[in-house]
Amino acid sequence: MHVLVIDDEQGIRQVVCRAMTAQGYDCESAADGAAALELAARQRFDLVFCDVMMEGMNGLDVLRRLRAGQNFDGEIVIMTAQASVEAAIEAVQAGADDYISKPFNLEQLTQIAAATAQRRAPGDVIDIPPRRESGHEMRGRSQAILDVVMTIMRVAQTDLSVLITGETGTGKELAARLIHRASPRAQKPFIALNCGALPDSLLESELFGHVRGAFTGADVARRGIFEEANGGTIFLDEIGETSLAFQVKLLRVLEAREVTPLGANLKKPIDVRVLSASNRGIAELEGSPSFRADLLFRLHGVSVHMPPLRQHPQDIESIALAFFSQYAPEGHLLRITREALATLEAYEWPGNVRQLKHVCQQAAALSRDVIRVDDLPKNIVQRQPAAIVREVAPPAHWPTLEEMQLNYVSLLRQTFGDNKTKIAGILRVNRKTVYGFFEKLDAPGNAKTTARRDGETTE
Repeated sequence: MHVLVIDDEQGIRQVVCRAMTAQGYDCESAADGAAALELAARQRFDLVFCDVMMEGMNGLDVLRRLRAGQNFDGEIVIMTAQASVEAAIEAVQAGADDYISKPFNLEQLTQIAAATAQRRAPGDVIDIPPRRESGHEMRGRSQAILDVVMTIMRVAQTDLSVLITGETGTGKELAARLIHRASPRAQKPFIALNCGALPDSLLESELFGHVRGAFTGADVARRGIFEEANGGTIFLDEIGETSLAFQVKLLRVLEAREVTPLGANLKKPIDVRVLSASNRGIAELEGSPSFRADLLFRLHGVSVHMPPLRQHPQDIESIALAFFSQYAPEGHLLRITREALATLEAYEWPGNVRQLKHVCQQAAALSRDVIRVDDLPKNIVQRQPAAIVREVAPPAHWPTLEEMQLNYVSLLRQTFGDNKTKIAGILRVNRKTVYGFFEKLDAPGNAKTTARRDGETTE
């Protein structure tokens, strides 16, 4: 990767170029905008670090000129000591890809460079197919998911009630929809209802319907879900969260295969297949005093258990790529780094597929062209194992933090001599700290001891 550093301070140019070279990148520098544009006209640069306040052409002007050129497609990071929200907005509007304030630490620069290298290195990224999925498909190749699908395909051909269990977010509704689509009722309605989100009165009205005047606010008669889905399938999610009183009424409907709207006396026959779901297991429901055993027997014709995502991490890649494809901006081709995919695969996903979906949706919306680790939520990145961190070929010698500090101070001293006030201002430290740096540099045997320039005064 080729890097260009544009800054009118020689010390900053040198220290940034040394940091880039230590990471294995080719680096060139320019002291002003005109020289930078000449370099960019002759050579392709992947990444540009550009100061804002420079004599002659300022950094934003350089940025605009680079963006206007036909031969430049690199990324530009604006550097400034006058950091503000307004300045950051102006930089982004002018075409900057990133914005950092001075004084910066070298770790910031190397992280930015590493992310840029990932985006611009085809071998490190995977293309995301530009297709729009409905979001109603079960995905995966693991044995756990294949076992679920095989059970679903067998039970779909029957008219048995199915109880789907599994942790929150594992895709219980997806399983219910697949059962419906593979069943003889596929051309009839499929209606889902979250039972745990409604009080009894509203739940009964939603399921059984009501006549006009059945309760306060019932200005018109309304058919319930059992009638609306006649001939088709209804899915009762979180059935384990309903009250015992409601369970009695639901059991009566399922046994009699007829429903009575609230406020009515006339019973209406129904032909509906009932699928239900709970985040509690069968054994827990059987032993629960808050759930009727006879209703459980009625609902539990066949059981399907959805495994948590942590038990089939090999499916994370295919599921994530489908979500990225679904939520990519219209007409926008996205790619993802292998490191970012490895980070997703290493996470335990306590919220299961639903949590993965939200993460992919957010990353697809906020990323530019390549989804990288920096585009993922911090809580996911922070928990990745060290084994998946991208390996970087180490230089012959990793400098310590003190060595890097002395390198920087030495370069500043070469530029400004012993003008401690000036150097303290650039470093944003007090003069006493600068004295300490100078003492270390002037220590006998220190290779970084530098000669003072003629004509410089000591302050």
